[in-house]
Amino acid sequence: MYTAAISAVLLLVLVAVYLRVYRDTHAQLSLGLTVFASILFAQNILAVYSFLTMASYIQEPFLPYLLSINVAEALAIIALLRTTTR
Repeated sequence: MYTAAISAVLLLVLVAVYLRVYRDTHAQLSLGLTVFASILFAQNILAVYSFLTMASYIQEPFLPYLLSINVAEALAIIALLRTTTR
């Protein structure tokens, strides 16, 4: 759950950066990246909500897999944010 929340915060930063670039350049790529990051943000918010409301339904053996997926996504977003802001 924490990694999904961290990803959501990082995605908000990416959305802000992409919107600023779009405002300055009107490049369609930055608009597309804004939409992409916004959809990923919504997915992460839904993941946090589902972890909070349905945690009792998730069996213990699944937790390492869910954590791995969320950590991989967070690392990918960090790499994208680092590349975007350089």
